[in-house]
This record gives sequence, structure tokens and C-alpha cells, in this order.
Amino acid sequence: MRRNLPVYFCEFAGTAIMLFVGVTAVALMWAPASPMPVVPNPMLRRLITGIMFAAGATAVVYSPLGQRSGGHINPAVTLAFWRAGKVPTRDAVAYVIAQFAGALAGAFAAGLAWRELTPAVQYAATTPGEGYSTIVALVAETIVTFLLVFTIFVSVNKPQTASRTGIIAGILVALLVMIESPLSGTSLNPARTLGPAILVPLYRDVWIYFVGPCLGALIAVAAYVQQWGSGTVCAKLYHTEKYRCPFDQCGYRLVSAGETVMREGELGAEAYIIERGVLEVLRDRSQTTPIPVAQLVKGDWVGEISLLLDEPRTATVIALSDAQLRRVTREDFGRILASDPERTQELLRQLARRVRESSDRLAGRV
Repeated sequence: MRRNLPVYFCEFAGTAIMLFVGVTAVALMWAPASPMPVVPNPMLRRLITGIMFAAGATAVVYSPLGQRSGGHINPAVTLAFWRAGKVPTRDAVAYVIAQFAGALAGAFAAGLAWRELTPAVQYAATTPGEGYSTIVALVAETIVTFLLVFTIFVSVNKPQTASRTGIIAGILVALLVMIESPLSGTSLNPARTLGPAILVPLYRDVWIYFVGPCLGALIAVAAYVQQWGSGTVCAKLYHTEKYRCPFDQCGYRLVSAGETVMREGELGAEAYIIERGVLEVLRDRSQTTPIPVAQLVKGDWVGEISLLLDEPRTATVIALSDAQLRRVTREDFGRILASDPERTQELLRQLARRVRESSDRLAGRV
């Protein structure tokens, strides 16, 4: 736990930045004394508010803070990754504490920055919309959080969208604020609600914004597992080779230039899909110095023969550059082939090339 203290601070700071930007957005767009021009159309004004709020969260995800911690900045998101087995309990508890503390700090900082504007909008506190019951608000919060968490899980797990998860989630949040906020305020986040509520203070119906998002997150995990049979590849919204993953259950492997990924003749129980970087394949046991036979780039598979045939590695593979590899175990293999046609086609192309190269070599010996 101690080794992840810097990561917990990143989650605290990231949540504080998100709340500062979000409360600022609400104050500038809705406070009567705001210096911003008034947008007369309520739906358009909600959309602009949502874009500003979501932009702050998206910026955090791709910042060094988010790259280190994973950019959850939301207890409901952390709960979902914990339920999926990707975040240990001790880290999940520390993340949630950091998020609540960060939300309070961010809302407080926005109050200092904008003074009379923030009390005028109750520090962007979330409450059921006028004319809507607590039950309606609860159901709405459950649904919108389900949509957010399910979208994050799907995006993180697909190689073609994984790096854009923060952007996709940000766009969704902006749209949800525009459409759903008249019902419940579109919290999606217990910390985002509690921070402003403490400063107002306003505790009426706060329970809605704990129960709804947490329930929506848990339903999203169950739906994802039901559809695809396993959890996400990693608990980070944006995974990069710049920073190690704080979670032991991470499905990525980061290698440095010159590092040996696998050795010819050794047993291997996993294959990899190259997400970033370049690998070199070296072969020929009879040579003192292995001979380079191929280079592999983004999208290529490596180690798939051992995985398919349960045999020793047929070549040595080293990294020519810093690289990020996605682990594929025997348990994952069938699911990836079934759910990701692009990766299946790439695997078949690689296997076909190997058959052709073997045939060419045999023909040259005749």
C-alpha cells in the first residue's frame, strides 16, 4: 500500500482538478452575476456546461496524474474495477478516500476563486430536478452511471478504442448532462456530489447519489461479464508505457528497448498483442548469434504458437523500442477471437505468412 501513496495523491489531485473545473463551469454558465453571456436555450446551456465539466475530467485522464493513477476520479468507477477484480481492496479504499477528499478540495478552491458566484449555484450541488421525485432521480442516476461504466469497460478492453476511452467517456458525460440533468443533476459520482454538499451545506437526498451510481456501476460490471465473460484488461482509463501500473492484475506488459520478451525453447502460457512499439524475432538454435527473421509492430501477435499448441517458444523476441504488450492467456484467447474480428484476422494473416515462409524454405531445399 505504501508504494502506491504517490498514486493515491494523483487520484486526489485529479479529482480536485475535475471538481474545480466542473464547479467553475456551473458558476460561469448559471450564476446570475456571471460575466459570461447568457445562453437563452436551456438545453444548449446544459450542453456547454457538460462539455466544460467533462473536458476537465478528460484532461485529468490524459495528464500525468491520470496516467499514473488510471484517472478514475469517481468512486463508482473504482467500485466497478474492484468488482471486476482489477483493483485490490486496499487500493480501492484508498482511491475512494482520495476522491472524496479531492472533490471537497476542488469545490472549496472553486469557491475561493469565484466567491459570490459559487454560493449562487450552491457549489454545483446535485439535487433532484424540480417536479421529480427521489425515486425518479435514483433511477436516473442508476441508468446514467450504468451507461458510463459500461462504456468505459467496453472501450478499455478493445485495442482500437482503449487509448480513446477518456475522450469517449467525456463525450458521453457531456451528452448525459444535456439530456438527463433536469431529472437528477447528472452526478454519476458520489464524490462529485458530497464535496459541494458539505460546503453548502445541503444533505437532503444525498443518499441518492451514493446508491444510484454505485448500483449502476455494479449492474454495468455484471452486464459486461455476462456479455464477454471476463473483466477488463486493466483498471486504467489510459494505459501508457511512461508509468508503471499500480495494479497487480494489469493485463498489459511494458518492456524497454533491448529487453527480452521471450526466449526460444522456453515454455510459455501466454501470447501478446503489440499495442505500441516494435519487436524483433530472432531464430536458429544452431547459431551462436540468433538470426533476425522478422519485425513485429502494432497489431501483430507474438507467442501465439506456444499458446495454440502448448509447445515451447519457437523464437527469441526482443524489444527494439519501448513497447506495450497486451497479455492473452488461454482463458482470454477464445473470447478475443470471438469478440474482436480485427485481431482474429491479423492472427490468421500471421499464421498464413508463416505457412508460406515454411513452404518457401522447403521448396528451396529441394
